[in-house]
This record gives sequence, C-alpha cells and structure tokens, in this order.
Amino acid sequence: MTRKFGTADRPRRADRSARPADSERPLWLFLTEPGLGALLIRELKFLDAIAQKAQLAKLHLRNYDLMAAPDAVVRSPGAAPRLALHVLACPIFGRERVSQHQLDRLAQIAIREKSSELVKSIAGGSLSKPEFERLVVRGLSERGVRFSVGTGRPIWLLAVDEKYYFGFPRFNFHDAKGRGRASQREGSLPPVIAAAMVFAAKPGPREVIWDPVTGAGTILAEAAVMAPQAKLIGSDLDPSALAMARNRLPSHARLMRSDVAHAELDSRDLSLTIANLPFGKKFKSSGGNRALYETVLRRSLDYASTEWRASLLTSDADALKAAAEAVGGLALHEVAQITVRGVKAAIWLVTRQ
Repeated sequence: MTRKFGTADRPRRADRSARPADSERPLWLFLTEPGLGALLIRELKFLDAIAQKAQLAKLHLRNYDLMAAPDAVVRSPGAAPRLALHVLACPIFGRERVSQHQLDRLAQIAIREKSSELVKSIAGGSLSKPEFERLVVRGLSERGVRFSVGTGRPIWLLAVDEKYYFGFPRFNFHDAKGRGRASQREGSLPPVIAAAMVFAAKPGPREVIWDPVTGAGTILAEAAVMAPQAKLIGSDLDPSALAMARNRLPSHARLMRSDVAHAELDSRDLSLTIANLPFGKKFKSSGGNRALYETVLRRSLDYASTEWRASLLTSDADALKAAAEAVGGLALHEVAQITVRGVKAAIWLVTRQ
C-alpha cells in the first residue's frame, strides 16, 4: 500500500509578489543537516515548493548540505520545509572572484535588507583564505554597509571550492509550525532530524504512532504537524522529560511513564514505531543496545497492524541488525547517514518482509 502524507497543513503556494524585487532572478538556497539533502529535495517536491522534475545543485559544507535551485523552478518561495535549517534568497553568486558590479549590487541589497553581519561557511579551495572575506567586507563597507556583530540581519557567504553564494534569510527552522512552543531539553534530538525521521516514514492521516523513548517529545511534535489526525503515543521513564513533552504535544497525545518492555498500547493497531534509540554512552545496561532494540521491535509487533513499520535512529547498526535478525521476518533499509551532535548515525526504516 502506498502511503501519502496528510494534506491539512500543506502550505499554499505563495504569491509571486513574495519574490525579491531584484531585476535579476536569484537562486534559492536550501540548507539542511549533513546527510539529509536528498530527503529535503523530496520534501520540497511534496510541498510543491519546487517543480517535480527540478534538478538541484547539491553541495556539501562541513555543517550543511546545500541545495541550490534557480528561481525558474521554485514554485512556492514562501514554503516552510520542515527538513530545512535555512532558506536563503541568493541574488549574487559566481566563481573565484567577486566583481565590482556584484559588490555594488550586493551592498544595495544588504542596505535594503538591513544586514549588518557576515555569516560564512566555506569548504576547501582558494576562497577559504582570509583575503577573500576581507575583500568582501571592505568592499561592502566602502559602499555603506555598516557591520556590527550580533545586532542585525545576516548576509550569508557560502563557498564550496571555487563557487560562492551570497544569501539573505527567508526562512529559519525555528519558524516552522509547532516549534518553539517549549524549550528543548539539553541533548534533545535536533528538530530537523526528527522531521526527517517522520518524513521518511510517509505518515498518513490514520496512523497510530508510538515513540517508546519519547524524551521531551521532539519526534512526536514533528509527527503531530505532518500527520495532524494521527494518534500519538509516547512512553518514557523520565517524568521531567514527559512533562516537557506534555507541554509541546497536542492534548490528544497519550503519554505514559513506562519502560519499553511494559508499555501498554491498548490495541493492536500500531502502524508506526519511531524512535531515537539510545546508543553509545546514552544507554548503559547489562543487556546492551541489542537487547533494548530487540525489545522495541518485539513490543511493537505485539501491537502492530498489518501496515506497521518503524523509523529508527541509531549509530549502532550492528545491534539493530542483530535485533532484527533475532526477531525474524524484518527488513532494514538505510535512509540517510547523518551526524547527531558529533556522533555518526543513520536513519533506518524497518518493514515486514
């Protein structure tokens, strides 16, 4: 069965007047967590933010995957993709050298945007040398841009090898619906990664979703937006984390203080298990990760509907594979390799064979 996302919260296509008034049409830059670029492109097409056949340039910075789209293929510049960290309008871009004409135009736009800070991310090549940044700052200062750190809107300078892009913010991940309603617990999963886990599972309107290690509810909060009619269930042993989850989740979400092995889901209609599985130093038990992962899978199957699958995040792929083999009848599909707070991990989809 093919699942489709609920459409209740799909953004409407923005008015074309929302585009910048520059005489030359810009590029649009979409930044996400490293490893999530392909999923972000899928989301942009799902939202009708870009043309279905659009081919985006994909570049890799140390802290971002960067997708560049020409204005001609951007159908909805006002979309708010949940898998994006930032969306930037990029009126100035090129290779190797910035011309005087480009600096003139960049300064005009920066003054209009009230930009006063340069934010940069540069990977490799000659543009990583400090002379390039100094040339840009000096050129803009001579043209009336007043720089003061932390007091105004940023100009983004992104460079990969000999290519450079100057961008102006149009969307920040904090702006997405449902975020910022409650503070994040220290060490919580970044919301863009949580959104990627939900998106990869293709949630439908009648899902029953269980997060067996809910924590502060970051994953279920993303599920609540992407599948607003879904039944949400969360369990955790930490009462303070559950209290935070209650503050950020809709009132119909069911939260229980329980470990995985004793969680009671009431009925056998569970369609999606989704979890940031404890791994490495996060989980210390005589049973280890493999035992916990096997318990998550077996407990899920105890309540699973015929449509059940799981979207799981872990850095311990060997433990997950061993757990799935012990349970039997399951297939693992790696969705994306990412880094979570400095630890290499992967998002996995688990389905019945």
